[in-house]
Amino acid sequence: MLPMYGEHCLSRQAIHNWVQKFSEGRASVEDEHRAGRPVEIATPETEKEFYATGFQGLVKQWDKCLNLYGDYVEK
Repeated sequence: MLPMYGEHCLSRQAIHNWVQKFSEGRASVEDEHRAGRPVEIATPETEKEFYATGFQGLVKQWDKCLNLYGDYVEK
């Protein structure tokens, strides 16, 4: 399978896991619903927003520090 699918080939362990799931009665490869926090997918837009927000926070902290001549400590 590796020569045919290259880097997109499933590992032996992944194949073993799927065979076991289907042997136990699973009939679909779709994700099953599960409780808990939803999966977040990083996209270029969400990464850009994440870093922009972080940098804005740093600018505010630096501004406070510089305006107080280095006497600023955030707890």
